[in-house]
Amino acid sequence: MSISYHGLEIKSAEQVYDPAEDSMLAAGIVEAAVRDADRGIDVLDMGCGTGILGLVAAISENTRSVTFADINADAVKLCEENIERNKEFLCAKCIAVNSNLFSNIKGRFDLMIFNAPYLPDNDNIWLSESWYGGREGIEITNRFLDEAVSRLNPGGQIILVESSFGNIEVLRSRMAELGFRVLKEEKKHMAFEEIVAMLISA
Repeated sequence: MSISYHGLEIKSAEQVYDPAEDSMLAAGIVEAAVRDADRGIDVLDMGCGTGILGLVAAISENTRSVTFADINADAVKLCEENIERNKEFLCAKCIAVNSNLFSNIKGRFDLMIFNAPYLPDNDNIWLSESWYGGREGIEITNRFLDEAVSRLNPGGQIILVESSFGNIEVLRSRMAELGFRVLKEEKKHMAFEEIVAMLISA
């Protein structure tokens, strides 16, 4: 199965998170952030899944490189397939890496994208790595931000996607402690939750 987005053909797979409403919400912010950036930016798509958000960045002439990273080896393999499938449209050098957050990531970045696992689960049982964000739904995002501070170039930006099921207010407090400010925020109401996409900068 595959989906189309602005000329990109994105293949999906059973063991990899499919692009959904949260992905589409983030994609619009990615497009705007890359469009408004200086030429030659380096992008990190953390928790890349199919790679759709990093590929949206990679089709811009402003993007020099995109590093796709995921803890799920199946996602990395699928992302590599989607890079190859869309190579004629890509302006950036693309590489996919199997990594637990920044464990296998080198270098610094001008734009980071993290559609994080954001659902809480008090039983810690049924949610996969693609969904489970810790007991409050924000623990993985907090870990990412703690590590991202030293890997972001001066003036760099981060795009985060979170859910109202998670403790967003605690996350906002942590962002402020780390010196991040929210530049832009978009929301999408769904049946039982609200998806929040934020563009932040230190």
